[in-house]
Amino acid sequence: MAVAEMSVLTLVALEKDKSAILDELQKCGAAQIRSAKEYALTTRGSAAGTESLAAERERVEKATAIIYAAAESLAKKGEKIGVKDGFGVTAAEFFASENNSEKIFEILKSVESSEAKIAEIHSEISALKTKKAEYSAFKPINLKFSALADTAYSCVRVGTVGAEKSESLALAASEAGVALEVFEKVGGLAAVVAVYLKSDEKTAEDILSSFGFKRFICDGEYTAKDKIAELDFRQNALKRQEKELISSEAKYAEDIRDLKIYSDYLAFSGEKAEAEEQFGKTETAFLLEAYVPTESADAVSAAVKNVTDAAAMEFKTVPRDEFAPTLTKNGKVVSNFEAVTNLYSSPAYGALDPNAVMSFFFSLFMGVIMADVGYGLLMLVGGFLFAAKQRAGTTLYRMAKVFAFGGIFAVIFGAVFDSWLGFPLLRNNLGEAYNAFYAAHLDQISAMTSVAGINVPSILMWCLALGTAQIGVGLLLKAAQSFSRRKYLEGVFDGIVWAIAMFALIVFVFGMATGNSSLSTYGGYVAVGALAVGILTSGIGEKGAGKIIKPFTSLYGLINYVSDILSYARLYGLMLSGAQIASIFTNTLAIGMLFPLGFGGKIAGVVLIVVGNLFNLAINLLGAYIHDARLQYVEFYGKFYEGEGELFSPFGLKREHLYFKADNQAVLNK
Repeated sequence: MAVAEMSVLTLVALEKDKSAILDELQKCGAAQIRSAKEYALTTRGSAAGTESLAAERERVEKATAIIYAAAESLAKKGEKIGVKDGFGVTAAEFFASENNSEKIFEILKSVESSEAKIAEIHSEISALKTKKAEYSAFKPINLKFSALADTAYSCVRVGTVGAEKSESLALAASEAGVALEVFEKVGGLAAVVAVYLKSDEKTAEDILSSFGFKRFICDGEYTAKDKIAELDFRQNALKRQEKELISSEAKYAEDIRDLKIYSDYLAFSGEKAEAEEQFGKTETAFLLEAYVPTESADAVSAAVKNVTDAAAMEFKTVPRDEFAPTLTKNGKVVSNFEAVTNLYSSPAYGALDPNAVMSFFFSLFMGVIMADVGYGLLMLVGGFLFAAKQRAGTTLYRMAKVFAFGGIFAVIFGAVFDSWLGFPLLRNNLGEAYNAFYAAHLDQISAMTSVAGINVPSILMWCLALGTAQIGVGLLLKAAQSFSRRKYLEGVFDGIVWAIAMFALIVFVFGMATGNSSLSTYGGYVAVGALAVGILTSGIGEKGAGKIIKPFTSLYGLINYVSDILSYARLYGLMLSGAQIASIFTNTLAIGMLFPLGFGGKIAGVVLIVVGNLFNLAINLLGAYIHDARLQYVEFYGKFYEGEGELFSPFGLKREHLYFKADNQAVLNK
């Protein structure tokens, strides 16, 4: 539960060693390069080099996608193609991919050549289809087109008109003395052959034109059917040629892994080129600055010395009141909850890391909301199984673990509230004594508590008590943060005093609810006294008129505390709604209505229990996450949290396809 201390590395080395040093920094995974332009040195940008690498990588990515698609189109059902993203390589294999460039470029040229030919084939096939469409209307004419040529005294016109106009055209032509035959209609068009004397050419042409006649000019020694058959033969030949080209592309499927490694290597090379824009440079040397976790300084120094002794390095610790990127240091369980916090805002470098405390409350509240043994087991098993299929450290991996840990508490609260996929297992088997106890103390609706003469659901009061406790813990964390900055008075009066008021309030209400006058009396005195002290001293850290104004604003701020506490009523509402829906699916519909209908009813009831509860689980999980996160972000973090941090992003660790088997983060985790 800490934000790692950062140092700034200033490194001066020879230009000839630059690439090797950057490679070593990438292997360390412990240096975030920052701008060194404040130094009075010339800089030589490498934007052109970066663009060239990006274009080269785009070629590799495009070729990989083409190969994958080609191999997939020819693969048998269930056959694995290439390698999925997220595979591991060693650092040596990653950097050796540069030596593979000649082979990679041969693959690129071959694939690009095939794609160019396939594009030509597609263009030709498209043209053939257009020609086939032109000839298709004339399939009913069983004469060669050469037989439909003009003679010495007559004109012969072959063409098409809209099918709906063909009869009207035939009638008009007959009246004008034009011999005209309309053939079978194909695709909304009718083939027409018109014969007329050359002396009547103008009249005939006017009639044909008025009906939208479209002349087709062809005088070959073949019929339309012959021509279509010829075009089909050519089209099939082109398709066979295309399939051969696709097969030639698919044979590179075994090289997809190498292509992806090289793609990520090009991305790293581009990152190196971008990083160089941040350096200060002379003709023979360069100056680099980077943020490095203080605890990793020795490892980074040793890595540079592995490359060259001609390098000067200095590590200077970044004070907590200055900017530095944030690297949180948490255990295996708590680190998963960093994904929840980072969706809101990562902690600032000089601030407190809330994840250890937040992880407990987040899981606790999720368990309260879900509160079902069956749901909890599904969350627990499903979360861990899903995480096992993800790469460790990814957001999906972490979120799956978050839901799994929430499932532990869901099982606990599900047993407490006797909900087993909505079925009251304990109440049906432990007898009347347990049922009476459950109704008096645990039932979400009937169990009541009297507070100041008002009956309130007991579980609602427990939810509000949990919320008040979390707010109190948030105030203690505020005090701890103030103490770390040596602001002791602020820590005591703005943190501890208000936290005491929150905890005393819980005691006061608990005393009233249980009829314990000692608890209610002393709890009330402590709560009122702490609130009075907190209000009166709220201006202790202010200057001038702020010392007088702040107590009045603090008094008004009590309304915010009341609002914050009442926000935790959502825990009760969500738990109650989820429990009632589960009970309806299981008890009312399945067991109450379907099970009595015999064997078929029991089968339908089981299906309803499974499907209904899975639906309820999905809806409740969504609501649980959203509302749980809101309580953390607003009610809890609002008391102490300083976000707006920038996550530590080590140089060279941005990879799309792979990860290093020898975990680069090992340096950070020492």
